[in-house]
Amino acid sequence: MDEGIRTRKRAAKARDVKSRPPAPPRLDDQGRAADFFRSVDSAPKAVSVARPRRVQDLALVTFAFVAVILLALPELAHNGVLALTIPRDYVLFSADRVNAMLPVRSFILAFFLTYAVFAYGAATTRAKLAGLFLIKFAAACALIDGAAFVSWRFADAVWPIHFQQFLAGMAGLAIFPHTLISNARLPVDSGVANLRTGKLYEYALLLAAAGIAAVIAIIVATVYGDEAGYVRSIALLGGMGPGVFLAQQLMTGQLATLGWLRNMISRRRAYAPPVTVLVPAHNEAHQIRETLLAVDVAAARYDGPVRVVVMENCSSDATARLAETTLGECQHLAGWTVDSSDIPGKAKALNRGLDLIGDDFVVRIDADTMIGRDAIRLAMRHFANTKVGGVGGLPLPQEDGGLLSKVRAIEVLLRHGFVQVSFGAFGGIFGLPGMFVIYRRSALDEAGGFTEGMNGEDTDITLAMTSLGWRMVSDPRAKFFTETPDTLAFLREQRTRWFRSLYHVTAHNRAALFRNGSVIGCVVLPFTLLNGARRAMMAPLLIYGLIVFFIFGGVYGHPDFATVVAVVLGMPFMLALTVLIIWRRFDLLWVLPLYMGFRFLRSYYTLGSTLSLIYPKRREERAFQAPKPRQAPPFAG
Repeated sequence: MDEGIRTRKRAAKARDVKSRPPAPPRLDDQGRAADFFRSVDSAPKAVSVARPRRVQDLALVTFAFVAVILLALPELAHNGVLALTIPRDYVLFSADRVNAMLPVRSFILAFFLTYAVFAYGAATTRAKLAGLFLIKFAAACALIDGAAFVSWRFADAVWPIHFQQFLAGMAGLAIFPHTLISNARLPVDSGVANLRTGKLYEYALLLAAAGIAAVIAIIVATVYGDEAGYVRSIALLGGMGPGVFLAQQLMTGQLATLGWLRNMISRRRAYAPPVTVLVPAHNEAHQIRETLLAVDVAAARYDGPVRVVVMENCSSDATARLAETTLGECQHLAGWTVDSSDIPGKAKALNRGLDLIGDDFVVRIDADTMIGRDAIRLAMRHFANTKVGGVGGLPLPQEDGGLLSKVRAIEVLLRHGFVQVSFGAFGGIFGLPGMFVIYRRSALDEAGGFTEGMNGEDTDITLAMTSLGWRMVSDPRAKFFTETPDTLAFLREQRTRWFRSLYHVTAHNRAALFRNGSVIGCVVLPFTLLNGARRAMMAPLLIYGLIVFFIFGGVYGHPDFATVVAVVLGMPFMLALTVLIIWRRFDLLWVLPLYMGFRFLRSYYTLGSTLSLIYPKRREERAFQAPKPRQAPPFAG
């Protein structure tokens, strides 16, 4: 009897639970849904996995342990403790007989082994990954040392050991992304025709800028040798030397100046056809009102009609209702639509939104972004040139975002207000941030719409349009203001997604690499991959530098501690300082030291993004067919 009563009570309780309304979403102190920044795009299931932060932490601890072992083995052998002869830093031949050197190869080996241990995959897969890293790097080092031997033996030319180490480091930077893209589960090539060919003026411009920069750097380093040495001694130029530093910055400065002039010429003509603003929105109730009101202000400054389509995508808050209310208050729009969908994914929402748009130009804006009042007007002027397929702007952080927003402002001015502009001088822009970008509709359709199921759909569509021969423009005059993460969890999710997209996008557009002599495929994209590898290695490099300095400082005859600091911080500090002066953002000068520290946090997240890639057992499992549903892209014959 008692058991029957208990059974009836449990059944009644179950019915009561089912009849209750769903619990309201948990809100943070700003009224936002908890973890509002997470979605299916945070870690697309087919090509990534969400891993806890402790994986990165354990990887860094393990790296330090492995690095100590690799550094200690040659010394144990030299002291007779081991019955082996191991060359210091595993250099097989050194013509200048200099044994004291920065142990670059031990660092690369320690990084590769640690990454393989913590990669996401079966034990056999990780062992294979480690073997590939070691075989490739050993072959590269053998080739470098062999070339040094041949040069010394048959040409009586001595390669400085530092040059050999530089080449080994560059080989390590190249091997890392090559191995990841070859072995991780990533999107297969999109099949978009690679119609962009190399142009003589693009390469001539690069070579001319590099030559002028090298000549000036040599003159300055020669005439002002004492001053350059002093700057180096106070940790500004470091082990790279004043010539390398000056040449790099002078080259970028020349290109940025030319890029700025090219933008001025490109937007000289008024052009104001009808446009539709497409706003994908997921849990953006805290921001959507400001976003849409900013669009209304920009519409008032634009001479053509502006329509708005909001694609609410699986929100658990009042995003759709607030969007409708706000759009009803707008006074300068030619029309608006709010469409709700229960199919998750930003790319899916964007593709669905394109079905509702009939205008020839699409303005994509993220729902946490407030565009400047002249952003649409200025950006649209570039489309007077019929070869322009997409235009982006300057993604400044919102001013009320706190200290992190100031750090982000330096990052944006450096990347989008300087480096990206320099890429535009020679047609090297292949990625426009989706927070605010305008597309020519015909180019967008020709590229097949937005790819689903991967990260970086904004860079992917831009690179596809570039491969088809369209010109991309990044104009810092078109300003917009984005939400800055205010928690470490938000920041980690954002940066992991951003940095992972490099491998998703490259794999999906691998046919663009080293094809047709294109400056994008032969220069910019390889450079971006190398830079991504460098960024992933920066935090381990800091740990490694401390180990070498404090534990093995008596073994490797490196310069003083100021130079160690300079190699890691000096050059980026000087470049960031220069950019802030150019932009007249003197209010951010005091934030520069924080930005230097932020770079290591960024590296920490970059490493985590690479550890979120999936390494399957079988080769056939590596290929992922990323959906591109709008239109079959043109295939090369």
